[in-house]
Amino acid sequence: MARLFDLALWLGAAGHFSLLLVSAQVPRELGWRTELARLRPFNRKLFWTYSGYVVFTYLAFGTLTLVLHDELVRGDKAAVAIAVFIGLYWAVRLGLDAVVFSAADWPQGLRYRLGHVALNLLFCFLTATYLGLAAWHALA
Repeated sequence: MARLFDLALWLGAAGHFSLLLVSAQVPRELGWRTELARLRPFNRKLFWTYSGYVVFTYLAFGTLTLVLHDELVRGDKAAVAIAVFIGLYWAVRLGLDAVVFSAADWPQGLRYRLGHVALNLLFCFLTATYLGLAAWHALA
């Protein structure tokens, strides 16, 4: 199991960093310049602030996974606690996608449908990796 989680954590870190690349494309792909211009300045600033925090969270999750990789595999208490938080974050994100958003909410087109599927597969992988790691250590 240690070897499995060793690899899964490297891939998990890479997954978080890949989300940064995806996030950089979102404003252009979703037409935020036009869409957000309709908001009052406070709401527009609030939206950008929240978006910045989400991007910072992806960066932090990827960086923490790299920096604490050995501690996560070893099962150090604080590292496992961080893994639980990261796993729950992605589990909630998956739940929100299933309950709050519908396929009709997404932009139309094959690449957006494939992107949606790819994102959810990544979120499933991240959820399974971090919560699986925590469960493995809890049961050991």
